[in-house]
Amino acid sequence: MTSNGNNDIESSLSQFPPAVLEAFQEASESMDSAFNEEEFNLWAKEGVSIAGQTVRSWESAVEYYRVGSHVARALAFPSFMQWARCGTYLAQDSPALAVAFFKASPLIVGNLRPQYIPRWAGLGRSLYKGTWKSSTLSAKFFEVSPDLIRSLPFWDVEVFASLIESLSYKSYDVSMECLVLGRDVLPAMGREREAFLSMCRALTDSNWREVKTCLELAPRALQQIDEGQTGRFLKLGERLAKTGLRETAKFLADGTSTLAQIPQTSQTHILDLAEGLLATSPDAVAPFLKSLDVVLNRITMNQLDTWYQHGVEMLKDNPDSGIAFFKIESTTSESMLETLSSSLELERVKGVVKLYCSALSGSTIDVLDTQELVNKNIGWIDEDTASTDGTKVFLPPIVDHYPRKDENFSWFKVVATHQVGHLEFGSFNFVFEKPAACFEDQRRTELESSQSERQAALLRDMGDDAPDISDQAHAYTDIGRFLNLFEDRKLAFDLFTVLEDCRLDYRIKMEYPGIRTASERVQIEARSGRPEIQELPLQQALVELLIHMSLEQFTDLMVPTEYKEESIMLSQILHALRDVSANVEDTAEAALRAYEIIHSIENREEEEDQWQPEDLDDPGDFSEEQYESMLDKLGAGQEDGEGGEGGEGNPYESPEPVDYRGDFKPEMVQLLTKLQSDKGESGEGEALSQEQLEQMLEDSAELELDAEQGDISNSTSMFAQNIMKEAGVPPPDSESGEGYGPLLHDDDQGGELEAREPQSYSYDEWDFRAGDYKPRWCIVKEKVLDEGESVFFNESIKNFSSLLNHVKRQFELIMPETFRKTYRLVDGEDIDLNAAIEAWADLRMNVPPDEKIYWRRNKIERDVSVVFLLDMSASTAEAIDEGRNTVDDRDAPDDPVEYMVWLRRRREGLVRRHYKRIIDLEKESTTLLIQALESIGDTYGIYGFSGYGRENVEFYVIKDIEESFNEKIKRRIDKITPLHATRMGSAVRHAITKLENQPSTRKILFLISDGRPQDRGYSREGVEKEYAVHDTYKALQEARQKDITPFCLTVDKSGHDYLKQMCGDMSYEVLDDIWALPERLPMLYRKLTM
Repeated sequence: MTSNGNNDIESSLSQFPPAVLEAFQEASESMDSAFNEEEFNLWAKEGVSIAGQTVRSWESAVEYYRVGSHVARALAFPSFMQWARCGTYLAQDSPALAVAFFKASPLIVGNLRPQYIPRWAGLGRSLYKGTWKSSTLSAKFFEVSPDLIRSLPFWDVEVFASLIESLSYKSYDVSMECLVLGRDVLPAMGREREAFLSMCRALTDSNWREVKTCLELAPRALQQIDEGQTGRFLKLGERLAKTGLRETAKFLADGTSTLAQIPQTSQTHILDLAEGLLATSPDAVAPFLKSLDVVLNRITMNQLDTWYQHGVEMLKDNPDSGIAFFKIESTTSESMLETLSSSLELERVKGVVKLYCSALSGSTIDVLDTQELVNKNIGWIDEDTASTDGTKVFLPPIVDHYPRKDENFSWFKVVATHQVGHLEFGSFNFVFEKPAACFEDQRRTELESSQSERQAALLRDMGDDAPDISDQAHAYTDIGRFLNLFEDRKLAFDLFTVLEDCRLDYRIKMEYPGIRTASERVQIEARSGRPEIQELPLQQALVELLIHMSLEQFTDLMVPTEYKEESIMLSQILHALRDVSANVEDTAEAALRAYEIIHSIENREEEEDQWQPEDLDDPGDFSEEQYESMLDKLGAGQEDGEGGEGGEGNPYESPEPVDYRGDFKPEMVQLLTKLQSDKGESGEGEALSQEQLEQMLEDSAELELDAEQGDISNSTSMFAQNIMKEAGVPPPDSESGEGYGPLLHDDDQGGELEAREPQSYSYDEWDFRAGDYKPRWCIVKEKVLDEGESVFFNESIKNFSSLLNHVKRQFELIMPETFRKTYRLVDGEDIDLNAAIEAWADLRMNVPPDEKIYWRRNKIERDVSVVFLLDMSASTAEAIDEGRNTVDDRDAPDDPVEYMVWLRRRREGLVRRHYKRIIDLEKESTTLLIQALESIGDTYGIYGFSGYGRENVEFYVIKDIEESFNEKIKRRIDKITPLHATRMGSAVRHAITKLENQPSTRKILFLISDGRPQDRGYSREGVEKEYAVHDTYKALQEARQKDITPFCLTVDKSGHDYLKQMCGDMSYEVLDDIWALPERLPMLYRKLTM
């Protein structure tokens, strides 16, 4: 600028306080380099204009000159002057507004498109009403604007400013508080922000004071419910607000708290009901949601519909009664819940059941939840099965066998009676040397003596080579001593259990006639669910025959024709126990005799024509002579090659348990009792060492049975420690004051799994061989990936800068169609020429003109949501540089514990690597993709998956689909690392839940892997590789059924072999050149979403 022009400006500015001229002179040097002479002159003169608007406008001019250089760096000169004139107009109204506007501008211009700057200034101006309070509010808006505009789309800022303006008509103080709250709360919201603002806007017309409370509650309340349902819930709140709901904030708090307790899969249905209720009576919606927590603890989701419909009918007849119904403040509602509730909780009847059990036994008996027994981890593992530890009765926490509560209570009584029977009739009082009452010959002592003699003779024959057995542990309990008599302890224990249950049921029938009818019903139902006898191998069939007879079935029993006499003898043995004088020692004698018969028969399957029906209700009295004769005959048959020993034929398998009889563990009960007794006598607990206890547990038929069913681990040390702790025995080698650590527990179930941990979810798995799902077969554990450093992300951007620019240009080709002009608006970006001409013509004709003379470009968002699912299996650690040795995992052990040690050592060896792995290319590709996606604004989430076994499918959140991109995500990418296995089906199903509730019209699931799905028990080399492929295919089909487009990309060159089957007619690509992954991945995505 010429010195004359500069002198003119300075002369003009000298009319104002010195601060104006000083600000101009300080800014001149930097502005002189930013502008040409004409532009500099315009900038300087605009400052003079600002200063001359009002008496104190010189303050605005000072701020204008001070920030001008910062703003000039971000705006082209025409936009710069448009910004300056906005300040001039604000200075006309209030210098304070202009000062606030200019102060905020340096932080605004970098985050706001230039054409939006006048609209932003207009938002602040709209809050000014000519009063000092409105001036303060408007200035505050400009102050908080940088935070809002940095985090929110501008149209959301406009909606929020409109909300603040509406509130300002009610109270400037409240609107000021809401403005500050909005700055802190709104940026953290996702797609629900629009719905939340709409709800608050509706409140300004009815209960404007509620807006502040809603803003305070929102962050805590909304995070409690499923993200996909948040917007819908807020829309419901908006509709309620429009009807005049006076406690919207309470509705927000109560409603979200209730929905948080409901499974995500059911939240949609709950909101359906709430919306239906809105049409009938808006006043009933809040009570309905608030009471749901109580209601669903008493009835099922299916029964909820019946209860709900009844309440709706009451609302139609009498609104007050209907609202009381939904509040559960009416006897009608309470009675209906009671009627609908088919299940019966132990907690509700525990007092009555305890009195009942105590009355049966004549002494006080505690009744507890089976979960308490299971949690001790001392051998009991099924929380749905009744049992007793010898002093207390443990019952399932809930019973829902029958559709009526009284029937379920009756079942509770039958189950409790059987457990009390164990205590009352001496099931745990077995003494090895005590004589039986009904069997004359005491075969127990005879058999033990003969075994001792045979062992001594064998040792004598071995001479000096005989092993020293002096330190061998003898049986610690009488039940253990008895079971040691048998070669097949499992078969012996099963027979002892069946026969003892038979003895107890008969005693209960005789001694407690009041329970007889209920017991007979339960026994009939138990029989109806038993396997057919003739379909089992012979040994198992004869055990099943005894079970049927113990359940009071004696007619039309199928028996093997070849062993008809043996079946009749077994019936005689069982009938001998059906005597009130029979004791537990008689059960032992009966089990020993039954064992000698059944064990002598080969466990083979018989043809269908080799079975015949037989009535065994009156088989005659048991005779020792006939029994001995039968044993001789069976022995002779074995010598001739007929029949067989227990080790021949099919392996023996234990029978299905009888549900109402519970879990019978006589050896464990005697063990606990004796440990406590020995401790009391000696004071030191020296009677049994932990090593001896572990050996005893390894030999236990009770624990062996459970381990086969997959219900406990093989860690006998864990059980031994827990049992000794339960018995009060000091731990071995402990110092004074030391005790045990926490109870160890293993919950590795062999059937359905339950998701108990936070952020864990159970999923079905498809078994193509059965043509059906395995229910609740896998547990997916969702966790946010740890954060590392942002160096990897930044280095990737730097290394791929040219490729990134190319990718961005390709993506930006999508953008021009994302804006569309809307004409004839009251406010907008520029004049709508046609509308303006019509308005001018109307004015000339003295006709009131239409105020809609502007146009605006409205953003049409690309309606796309995508989830990227990255394979983080151990195989992605494979080196891909030429000449490098690849990672060999063929030596990976199968045992989970050993595998983790192996993996940890392998990772330690890869810490200092100077080559790239597959996972590194996945990370680089993800980095480029994020940059491209951020440029077009698509909704996206990035997740990784791995795991080991069906109970531990790991699902890592790298960027959640509702999460805005931030520094944390850069650091998480650094922590993407090879982990374990690839149970792909479950990971896909969990990824579907992230997408299915997104409102987008286009949803994509993008799966990136380096090979076929593989996991322990899922798909291994040489086992059933097709199972995993079929399950993944089924999961991808489930995605497509929910309008989600799946796409699979693999870097496995042999991927065609299985992807054709895994993807079917769905799209996939096999990337031949793995180095092309960073370039190919964004291009594939662009192609999918065009």
